[in-house]
Amino acid sequence: MKKTIVLSALFALSLPFAQVSAAETAPTYRYAGEDRFKTSVALADEWVESDVAVLATGRNYPDALSATPLAAKHGAPLLLTDKNSVPSSVITKLKELGVTKVYLIGGTGVISTAVDTQLKNAGVKTVTRIAGTDRYDTSVKVAKEVGLETGTLVVASGENYPDALSIAPFAGIIQSPILLTRSTDLPGVVKNYVKAADADFAIIAGGSAVVSEKATETLPETIRLGGSNRYATNTQIVDFAVESGIYDMDSPFIATGTNFPDALSASALAADWFNGVILTDPNEPKATTKQTIQKYADLAVEYEIVGGVKALPDSTIAKLFQK
Repeated sequence: MKKTIVLSALFALSLPFAQVSAAETAPTYRYAGEDRFKTSVALADEWVESDVAVLATGRNYPDALSATPLAAKHGAPLLLTDKNSVPSSVITKLKELGVTKVYLIGGTGVISTAVDTQLKNAGVKTVTRIAGTDRYDTSVKVAKEVGLETGTLVVASGENYPDALSIAPFAGIIQSPILLTRSTDLPGVVKNYVKAADADFAIIAGGSAVVSEKATETLPETIRLGGSNRYATNTQIVDFAVESGIYDMDSPFIATGTNFPDALSASALAADWFNGVILTDPNEPKATTKQTIQKYADLAVEYEIVGGVKALPDSTIAKLFQK
């Protein structure tokens, strides 16, 4: 479901799409709401209809980090919910899309049973909760729902969010589950899943400081995509995905790297469009991020900015495109 690119700046000038020059900076389109929940709705607006939606908490990241491949499997939007109630904007969007099945990611400690009831009262026929005893067990249960068609696993830190968010669109596109790990060791429940899954290959998202060599000992053949910080890791992941022919980079998404909700919501749409999410410092973009933007500038038809100006100021976006 690739969107018809909205070139508002060009329309204002009455210029046809074909007149965009590769030498020019591609226009930007901002997906933003008054809060993180409405931003997730703005992204879900790109779906005309969907039988399925995935709901993750918009308040804390651990359980939500594994959600993107499940959304991608169903070609579904990934929307955010509060702990005790689904925001009215999200309920409205579910009705507009004709959603009949919702996957809730996480236990009742992060998404209460009141949400199940609210969804059913709103006309959702099936509410399926995927939850484990902790974030690692939840990632395994989501992995089982996603399946392992490609024989490839993705492993990322469950103790912080940036690396898992960076790899999420890639994992969604290749239908690879995202398994979470502690930095020092692979949790037993994840080890058991890996052994039973008999995967051929594992991609490690993040450097050895966030996923240690010890944590990868029981994994199959691995490749590590990790830099000195979250932005360098993001660059390595984008480069790998482009070189592998997975990302088109015609509509790259740009989101803050200092909070999780916007990049999480964007990851499902990015996967659907075969594009990556570029994480940036919201105040002063790192050199590696600017280099990533410039490296793929000729491929970009439009940049998708995610989040409001408080989360990602226009001045920061301008800095990203400064040569």
